Amino acid sequence: MTELLKLLAYQLGILAKLKTLIAEETQALHQRDADLLMNLAKDKLQCLNELQMNDTKLANHSENKLLSTEASLIEKVAQTKALLKECQDNNKQNASLIELNIASLNRFSQALQVSRNATSLTYNDKGKTSTISSLGDGYKA
Repeated sequence: MTELLKLLAYQLGILAKLKTLIAEETQALHQRDADLLMNLAKDKLQCLNELQMNDTKLANHSENKLLSTEASLIEKVAQTKALLKECQDNNKQNASLIELNIASLNRFSQALQVSRNATSLTYNDKGKTSTISSLGDGYKA
């Protein structure tokens, strides 16, 4: 039973770290810090892999039936499930925030495209059309 307690304690530790990473991810999304987001994504993936490996150890443990019969283990399992649910909910909120940021960037990109295309076609001194890379470079005041 002590091995099961150790595995559950380790699981809680991983989940606590994951919750912190998700909170940092939320801040990075608000600050639009792409480098930090990339690092956090790697750390989250590592946490999720550790979580899955530990979960497999718990599932394959010879005394895993005690997880649903022993009072102290039932309490730890409940804590673990509650923390996992919290992580999942926070991660869903971040996913929504990511989708909003992507939509905002797409609208901005489209606005830049329209602006560039609207100002890039002009006529030269012979009446021929030409494209210019930036507006107003030919003016001499």
